[in-house]
Amino acid sequence: MWAALAGAALLWVYWGTLTSYVRDQHYQEHFLYLWVFLALVLVRTVRGPFRSRCGAGGRRDAIGIALIGASWMVFAAYKLGGSNIAGRTALVAFLTGVAVLALPTWNVRRCLMHGLLMQFCFGLPYSVYYPLTTNLQWGVAQFVALLPKLGLASYTVEGAVIVFPHYRLAITSDCSGVGQALTFLGIAALGVLSAARNRRRTIALLVAAVVFAWLSNLARVGLFVAMVAWGATWSIDDADWHALLGFLVFLPFVIAFVGWILRTHRPWIAAPIAPVSSGRLRTAWLAAPFVALHLWLGGDASSAFDAPAYWAGIEAPPAHRIQFRGPTEASDKVAYDTSWLVNARFEAESGSGEFDLFHYATRSRSHLCVHYVGNCLGGPDVRVEYQAPVVVDGRTWWRIALPRTDRSLDTHVYYAFEVGGERRDDSAATQFEALWQRILGGSWEVRLSRLQFPGPMPGQPTEREVAILTWLGRLTGSRDG
Repeated sequence: MWAALAGAALLWVYWGTLTSYVRDQHYQEHFLYLWVFLALVLVRTVRGPFRSRCGAGGRRDAIGIALIGASWMVFAAYKLGGSNIAGRTALVAFLTGVAVLALPTWNVRRCLMHGLLMQFCFGLPYSVYYPLTTNLQWGVAQFVALLPKLGLASYTVEGAVIVFPHYRLAITSDCSGVGQALTFLGIAALGVLSAARNRRRTIALLVAAVVFAWLSNLARVGLFVAMVAWGATWSIDDADWHALLGFLVFLPFVIAFVGWILRTHRPWIAAPIAPVSSGRLRTAWLAAPFVALHLWLGGDASSAFDAPAYWAGIEAPPAHRIQFRGPTEASDKVAYDTSWLVNARFEAESGSGEFDLFHYATRSRSHLCVHYVGNCLGGPDVRVEYQAPVVVDGRTWWRIALPRTDRSLDTHVYYAFEVGGERRDDSAATQFEALWQRILGGSWEVRLSRLQFPGPMPGQPTEREVAILTWLGRLTGSRDG
């Protein structure tokens, strides 16, 4: 009964964190496989006797209580600063500590390995995977570009965008297959942890995981390319259908991989472990500080807010009109936890030029929303080169050049974050400032303005760029820090 009450309390405290995890575009349906298989493995491998109480004596109790104490501190930082990664990490540390205290048939190392796997399931900050993501995107782009060369498709490919007569389909980071790679590697790790030690089998499973991940992602991307070619653009535009179709493509590969794991499975047998004495403290009570911190630090406060005063003009730059909206605009609003986001290409009314505008204002309580801008701009054929900032109309703009393999497709970017009413770059110092503002009770609002223009980076902004940068800087009212 006490364990059930503790579980219900944790579910209540973490409900907002868990639902945001499910909605996160980077942790989509394929991660659900990991959790299902993790639950099945735990059902098969967790055996009594269990300890319902702990004490202050012994190395094992010290490790468990230390992990749980650390989880409380990380949870407090999460509630104060608004980073779901910290919140998930706190939950993993707590559950790992409970495993150390309550499962005497598992040694400490085994408990820690399962904790690492849970952290892997929950996801690290997605920027950790960006170098891998870029390379995988390049591979997907090469596969997609090969089809028209073989006469199997009639579209054209511009960098990381597939151009149909009726639609532009972007090869985004979600198309890279990083999620699939993490999922199959996680399933392989479960297959290893739940079985008797076998080095050859471990290596074979890890290699097979990479192969299955790559093939399943190519099948998924190929399906959506084919459907858009047939005119079924709803398969991309409707998030629910997009997720369902991706799930159905992924499923046969997962079944085949799990079937192989089961055929080569040899049961893990717990080694005899010295008895661990029970203490006086009921372990379930160690969940109580989460409830207290959750109530004290504000619960699941809403991050919604009214439109910024300038919003009515954000989509109306002088002498320009919207040419088309970015294909990821809807998912970007979910990722940055805001309704006040625009991701669109604007063309001059005179037909003399175009630019891309990505801008958001957010008070997210689940993400800092300050990130390395270059990570969002790299692609299969793009280098990211940070360059010296410039000042336009008394406001600083930081710059990134994006040379491509085909130099005629070069672009360049001007950007600025606004944290606490001051303009900033995308450095770790800005991320720390956003966190510090929140911890001290300051502004939760973060804004990003990012403008992308065609052509190589000029030594100084052109007359047209100055006009657009001046318009946006004055519109949003941001100032230099």
